[in-house]
Amino acid sequence: MKNQVPALYIHIPFCDSICSYCDFPKMLSCSSFQDKYIDKLIHQLENIEQHNFETIYIGGGTPSSLSVPQLDRLLSFIAHKFDYTDEFSFEANPENLNLEKIELLRRYGISRVSLGVQTFNKDSLHLLNRKHTKEDVVTCVKNLQQCGIENINLDFIFGLRIEKFSDYLNNIRLAFKLGVKHISYYALQIEKGTKLYAVPEIRKDSDELADDYDYIVNKLAEYNYQRYEISNFCQRGFESRHNLVYWNNREYYGIGLGATGFIDHYRLVQTRNIKKYIDDVDTFASRTYEDKNEDEFNFLMLNLRLEQGFNLSEFKRVFKKDFLQVYQKELVDLQNDFIIDDKSVRIRPDKFFILDAILVDLLHFEKE
Repeated sequence: MKNQVPALYIHIPFCDSICSYCDFPKMLSCSSFQDKYIDKLIHQLENIEQHNFETIYIGGGTPSSLSVPQLDRLLSFIAHKFDYTDEFSFEANPENLNLEKIELLRRYGISRVSLGVQTFNKDSLHLLNRKHTKEDVVTCVKNLQQCGIENINLDFIFGLRIEKFSDYLNNIRLAFKLGVKHISYYALQIEKGTKLYAVPEIRKDSDELADDYDYIVNKLAEYNYQRYEISNFCQRGFESRHNLVYWNNREYYGIGLGATGFIDHYRLVQTRNIKKYIDDVDTFASRTYEDKNEDEFNFLMLNLRLEQGFNLSEFKRVFKKDFLQVYQKELVDLQNDFIIDDKSVRIRPDKFFILDAILVDLLHFEKE
């Protein structure tokens, strides 16, 4: 195991119910599996020689679906083995993150909580098979704040055909009123293998999605949430430190079912088969070496998601070549999509929603 990797991701696949749009590695909560799963997680974490990270992130799935004893056992182990300098995040659903669990999070040093909200529209929540109410979210946020956890993110989704601008405004207004520091707003994706795959018409078309996105970005700015990544907005100083590790194409450990890590130019993906994972059979589904060309591809694809883009001198330091020279031909055709100065390259603010199309032309890969 390599030392000085900046981030550690830990995956909890269990959920009390399965959302109709989700294609992440997950399964319905089952206590016997959960106890065995935590055994395996702890075994893998014990093998990490590094003890200090910039960030730790427990995601899912729904980590808050673990019982109090299970959560206590996992967090106790993590807190005694690892330290962090910047951020310790925990994903949760508002309906099962009760006060007892919140007090546990605070005791073990969780500094940031990300709540899966998606929308406050009751009909939309039903379509997405979400089990919480607006009142659950309000109660959960207030409980977190009362326990001293102020760094809170709310995850939202846009693009359901039944939702209007007024729904997005209601979401933003309530988040602001609650004192939430960070908002993620993702376009609804219809993935194969999910319930919504059978009803693709439930999603708005690309022009409607673009209009929705522009409206959301502008309204969030009015409420002092500044975009720093294509789908992420925050009040100053509350950027997700862990996710910035990904977007800056830095290394990280990925532990747990279906988790991905990136170490020494290897992309490591663990199996999505829960039995194989627990039984220690074929734990890693793939180990893929990424050469300099793939590293450059990922550097540009990820960094251009950020409002600030990337530094030209950093690109030259890493890849030993001048970006403006190497991509001169492409940049002529894309000059209206970029802001380029003597220090950096970034996407124009009004072009973020078509970033995928811009990357297709810049990096010459086929859009899925």
